[in-house]
Amino acid sequence: MLSLLGRALLALAFLTSAHQIARPEKAGDAVVRNVTMTSQIAPFALLVGAFVLDASSLDLVARFGGDGLPLFYRISAVWGGRAGPLLLWAAILAVVTWFMAREGGPAALEVRIMHVWVLALVVLAWLLEPFAAATGGQGELHPLLQTDLMVIHPPVVFSYYALCLATASVALAGVLRRDSADAIHAAQLHWARAGFVLGSIGIGLGGLWAYTVLDWGGYWAWDPVETGSLLPWLALLLIVHVRAKPDSSSAVSASPAIGLLAGALAFHATLVTRANGVWASVHAFVADGEGTLADDPYLRVLDIAELTPVGIEVTSYLVAIIVLGYYAYAHLRRQQWLALAATGRTSMLEAKPTLAAGLVLAYIAVGFWIGSSAVFALGLALILLVVHGDSENPPLHWIALGVLLMLYSAWFWLADITQAVTGMVPFLAPWLLSPEDENEMVAVLLPLEDTSARTRVARTVPWYGGAAFLLLTWLLLTVEIDGSSLEAHELYGAPLIGLLAIALTLYAWGHSIDAASANALVAAALFASIALAYMSDRFPLPGDPHLIITSGITRGAVGLFLLTWLVFALPPTLQQARRTASKVVPKLREGGVRVRSNAARARLLGSHLAHLGILLLLIGHVLTTTLVDRSDPSHLVTLERDQPVEHDGYELVFVDTELISADDEAYDFGVGDGFVGVIVEVRRDGELIDTLRPGMLRFNSPSGAINSRSEVDRMTGLTGDTIVILDIFQSNDLLSSMIMGGTDDVETVRVTVHSLRGSHLVWAGWVLVMLGGALALASSDRVSQEAE
Repeated sequence: MLSLLGRALLALAFLTSAHQIARPEKAGDAVVRNVTMTSQIAPFALLVGAFVLDASSLDLVARFGGDGLPLFYRISAVWGGRAGPLLLWAAILAVVTWFMAREGGPAALEVRIMHVWVLALVVLAWLLEPFAAATGGQGELHPLLQTDLMVIHPPVVFSYYALCLATASVALAGVLRRDSADAIHAAQLHWARAGFVLGSIGIGLGGLWAYTVLDWGGYWAWDPVETGSLLPWLALLLIVHVRAKPDSSSAVSASPAIGLLAGALAFHATLVTRANGVWASVHAFVADGEGTLADDPYLRVLDIAELTPVGIEVTSYLVAIIVLGYYAYAHLRRQQWLALAATGRTSMLEAKPTLAAGLVLAYIAVGFWIGSSAVFALGLALILLVVHGDSENPPLHWIALGVLLMLYSAWFWLADITQAVTGMVPFLAPWLLSPEDENEMVAVLLPLEDTSARTRVARTVPWYGGAAFLLLTWLLLTVEIDGSSLEAHELYGAPLIGLLAIALTLYAWGHSIDAASANALVAAALFASIALAYMSDRFPLPGDPHLIITSGITRGAVGLFLLTWLVFALPPTLQQARRTASKVVPKLREGGVRVRSNAARARLLGSHLAHLGILLLLIGHVLTTTLVDRSDPSHLVTLERDQPVEHDGYELVFVDTELISADDEAYDFGVGDGFVGVIVEVRRDGELIDTLRPGMLRFNSPSGAINSRSEVDRMTGLTGDTIVILDIFQSNDLLSSMIMGGTDDVETVRVTVHSLRGSHLVWAGWVLVMLGGALALASSDRVSQEAE
């Protein structure tokens, strides 16, 4: 009966979504809107209810649920299979679509597009049979999903993805209607701000989950799923900074394309999580296939693109990415055509067709030679934009991005040096053949002599630097199919983060420091960053500063280079935030955030708080991630019973072991069937500071298999956390020793210890970024987009 009801609700969700798409003139009625949203949410609500009530007549509930789970974890069990997260996403999209719709008139095109996404997700979930009857098989919810944060984190992340799709839907509707770029940008900005806030919360909660549950010993490890979820956030970051860019006409014209890419990257993040066998990740809870061997991730996706429910699902994400990417390219092409028509100029393709065709064919040959589908597709789009640009003044931004693509390809082992240099030629040729602009050098040097120009240039960094960082992160993800490379992300991202710190400094200075003094200070900071990096081995840095990231470059060198710039930017940014708060907060208390005169003030305060937050977060990140090699053996500490061991200024003393069954009264864990761990006292100068209990939870599966989950413990100090981990190998050895000889016979244990000084800065910065984003969103007005 429950299975039949579930299928009926899926059919109803399909029909109401299709009705909204096919009959937009009926969609403005309030009853129709409410019935549609309710029917789209109903399948997910029924599935949640089935898990909460332990309706084991359903296969998903029998495999992932159980009356032994606490109530909250029965909810997180909904996303233990493949269908549950899709129904969750569809339900959230339905709510967002309801808010997007207008009453009393036909459904706008962007609302109909949103219903297309809902319908597609309902169909994909239907194929995966979320309401299939139980077959007698039993399973167990993944231990990592049996945590409080995993009840909250997925809904927030899917809300973030839903808002990315709302941004993309507004942009796609505008592109299809041929609205002006300015109108599209204004219409998508509210949804981009909302997505930015939810993305900040969701990514932060994921980091907090990793920090408190996983045995990484940190909050971030550039895991493919982490990286995938960061990409659409970076795209939204570009959109919300468009108005901060001086002479923002070019940024506004590109903003709709970035909005489309935000939606594409949301699908891409889902693809990374759910395409089993493509990206190796600790987050792949719903994986159920076998890995493949292609070196290219998107070719791996095609390898699993079979006529099976999983194959159709994964292929659908790839198709959505391609469609949204195409319309992003089409919008940029149209903007170029409009710009040429407005000035009476001609494109290279019209003025020099032979040269244009030669450049395109040359790049196609190089793209095939390199062999990366990502490099080929993006590079082809860029070279087409170049040849469709002004023949006399070729678009330097696309040329620069093409050169950067080739440079990154060489750095990330996608291409060798010969291939990368050859690939740069088609991009550089139009620039080298164009007439020289004698004012170019003046334009470059002007910011050094003029404070106003300096501030305007500083405001361009979030746009251009963010785009470069987005490209860098995405390309690195394409080569991390068999595991992440923390070192590559940290090393290659360092110059861009340094550039961000410089921009924040210049922006915070404004007109308060004259050009000569500013130039001297920046030059001094540049000299200091290089000198300190060169002499990094002479400083007592935390973590593992002596370890090599790449040939001749240590973690300490990268860390000190970054810390110099970040600390340099901190005082003026802090002063700017304090000064803005002192002026704005009294105004907000008087009139509120929504008052028109206060809205701009609230957004300004929000941006300054977010700038301060990102600086604090990055300083904490350098101290806890860039400088720390979590796989280095130096973090493994062997402890003998009752013998103090000195480690990073503390004395660690192994005093006892624990083996506790879930039936024991002393068992204080909400889940699991048993716990094995050790008791470690932390002392300083003989005085007890804290007692830690790292260990491992045991989960007995009905199939007879035993799963486990690390239970890390931490000591919180003034400067940061000290994390102690008993990994699975040590816990298995410990368990065997205890079973064979009893707890008193265990004389030696080995634990992993990470001293993360500066970890508090990460969480303080995260809170400020969320607060700043929330202020900007609270003062944001939703703009209706009308067809031209």
